[in-house]
Amino acid sequence: MIRHELKAMIDEFRKVSLQPDFLNSRTQSESFAKQLINSRCGNLNKTELERLLILCNTERVPPNINTYELAKKDTCTRFRLSFIGANKKNIITDLESCNKWISTLWNTTDDMNTLKMFWKEGSIKGAGIGFPTMILYLKNPSKYNVWIPFLSNALKILTGKDIELKKDIKNYIEYNTVINTIFMRDIFTPGIKPQEIDYIIFRFGLIKNCSLTTGWS
Repeated sequence: MIRHELKAMIDEFRKVSLQPDFLNSRTQSESFAKQLINSRCGNLNKTELERLLILCNTERVPPNINTYELAKKDTCTRFRLSFIGANKKNIITDLESCNKWISTLWNTTDDMNTLKMFWKEGSIKGAGIGFPTMILYLKNPSKYNVWIPFLSNALKILTGKDIELKKDIKNYIEYNTVINTIFMRDIFTPGIKPQEIDYIIFRFGLIKNCSLTTGWS
């Protein structure tokens, strides 16, 4: 796929992600999540932690990819299974560790070494790669992206880069570098907002039997 075709596909996906209700749902949910962390950092109760996970996963998107019309209500689907179901239950169960690490990741001045420590300790069942990188994304959405398996695999479709899913900061740095390199280029994504990026990558992840050669490296 050549570059003008790639740009056309991104423009097509942005017919959804540029809609005000799409952006408002995500930006407002993220704002509420940040307020919750700032006000209760290190002291969240189970109800508040569950609320935080719901906010992180909230979006308003079309009911299917064959329409641009958004659903009438928000859904808890933004990062697929990362913050719902069994994962949510496991995360909430370990309230003490969650409070410790949310506070640590939120307040550290050394994000990558702190993330490395989080993964080395590995005490929060269900947290995986999504939970800590969500905290970093909320902290600095212009620099960090939420890392989950589906988005990493989708990025391979978009760029050809196969980033290992091992919990390693080198892999997460590469993931961010690839994404930020693509979406910083205004020729493809003028004025793009952080809240659009994971949706666009998600849409590429739905493409079957397609190999893109785009020269991003």
